[in-house]
Parts: sequence; C-alpha cells; structure tokens
Amino acid sequence: MSYITPKTTRGVQEQDVWTAADAVLQQGQRPTIERVRQHMGRGSPNTVGPMLESWFARLGERLVAAQGGAEAGEKLPRPVQEAMHTLWQAALTQAQAVAQEALQAQQTQLADAQAALQAREQQLQQRSDNLQQQKQALDEALKLAQAQQADLSERLDAMQQQLEQREQLLQAQRKEFDALQQQRDGERQQHQAALAAAAQERQRLAEQFSGNEKRWLGELDRSRQEVEKLKKQQQQATQEAQELLAQARSRQAELENEYLAAQGALTTTQHSLDLANERIGELKETLQQQRPAPEAATPRTGPSLQRRALAQKSLTRRR
Repeated sequence: MSYITPKTTRGVQEQDVWTAADAVLQQGQRPTIERVRQHMGRGSPNTVGPMLESWFARLGERLVAAQGGAEAGEKLPRPVQEAMHTLWQAALTQAQAVAQEALQAQQTQLADAQAALQAREQQLQQRSDNLQQQKQALDEALKLAQAQQADLSERLDAMQQQLEQREQLLQAQRKEFDALQQQRDGERQQHQAALAAAAQERQRLAEQFSGNEKRWLGELDRSRQEVEKLKKQQQQATQEAQELLAQARSRQAELENEYLAAQGALTTTQHSLDLANERIGELKETLQQQRPAPEAATPRTGPSLQRRALAQKSLTRRR
C-alpha cells in the first residue's frame, strides 16, 4: 500500500488520517471527518477534512497498485476481489456524499448571496430615494433664497428712488427760500418803511424753513439708515444664497459619487453571483458523471476492477 509523504499540520499527520480512514473502512463504515477524528482521538475538522479528501483522491490509485501487485504473483482469491470491490463501492459512495455536501453548501451560499444582494438593492434604492428628497429640499431652499434676494433688491431700489425724490424736494425748498430771501431783500431796499415787517416775515420764514429742514433732514437720515439696513440685509441674503448654492453643488457631487460607487458594488456582486451559478452547474455535472453504473454490470475479475480504478483516477485528475 503506497502513501503520500506525510505532512505535519497542528500535530496531526496525513499518514495518521489515512491509517484511521483505512481502519474505519475495514469496519464497514464510511470514513467521515467525525469518524476519523474519533478513531484518532484528536485533530480538528479543518485539519482532518483536506487530508481525508486526499485519501479519497488516492484510493483508486492505491487499489490499482494493490491489484497490480497481486497479478505479478498469482490472481487474488475471489473473496479478496469481492472485498476490494466492496471497498471501491464504499469509496465511490463516500466521494458522491462529499460532492453532494459541497453542492448543498454552494447552493446555501448562493441563496445567502442572493438574499444579501436583494437586501443591498433595497438599501441602495432607499438611499437613492432619500438622497433625491434631500436634493429636492435643497433646490426648494435655494429657490426661496433667490426669491428673497430679488425682493430685497426691489425694496432697495424703491428706497433709493424715495431718497432721490426727497433730496430733490429739499433742493427745491432751498432754492425757493433763497428766492424768497432775495425777494425780501429787494423789497426791504424799496420799502424802508416795511423793513421791520419784512424782517419779521423773513424771521418767520427762516424759522419755518428751519423746522421744515430739520424735519426733512431727520426723514432723510432715517431713509439713509433704512437704505443701509436694506443693503446689509441684501448682502447677508446674497452671502447666504451663495453658501447654500455651494452646499447644494457639493452635496450633488457627493450624491453622484455615492451613486456611482453603489452601481460599481452592485455590478461586482452580480458578477460574483454569475460565477457562483456557473460553479454550481459544474458541480452538478461532475456529480452526475460520478454516479456508479447499475449493479447488473458488476465486474468479477481483477482487470475489470483495474479499469474502473483507472477511470476514477482520470475523473479525479480532471476535477
């Protein structure tokens, strides 16, 4: 019986696993990871599993080697041949069970991947909807800020027009006062007798003009203050609108980057899912090829058993 050079892994050697698997098989049981571990009394499933798969992969070669050694001397007795055939059938059954377990594991992983993909798609859709709502809210806020800015600009223009009108009115009043003063001076020269009355009238007009001027100057000062206040409000509104516009543009760029990243992740996940589907199809096809022929064609001679071992060895290499 030939073995691969033993490999030491966490204290358990491949020779130990092979020996335990042979012992379990001789007891008429299928060598499983748990049975081999129980027979050895040690070893973890992660360590024993790969070594047991190697045992199954080399079982056909070992049986062929044993048959060849028997033919070099004399033919094996029929009970020995039947025992070897039983071992070979048990090995095939175990290999099919391992392949079936691997297929079921792949199908479970595929189902989990599909569920995760659907959940991810729902999250991305919800995220996209939320981002779209945020963008709409920012657009509405920007429109409101622009409308407020336009309203403040109109109010500022109106106040400036009022200020110009009041300044023009003040200039007209000053010109009128100057004209009246000149007129009174001329009348005073022409009418010396009416100088006192003219002086009183001039004083009265001066006081009246002074009162009017103070009132107009007060209104003018208030108008200027209101204009300055409106200018500040306009500047503040303009600055806020610019900041809001910059934030909206930055947020829009972030949303576009997130959407592109989500699309890339979705494409990668879909590609992995396609590869998994292809792998499952290959496993199913391999499992169909490994199913044994009907019992009616059971070989009873050594050469027939050797041909079966060579066919299984070729199939194992293709895998």
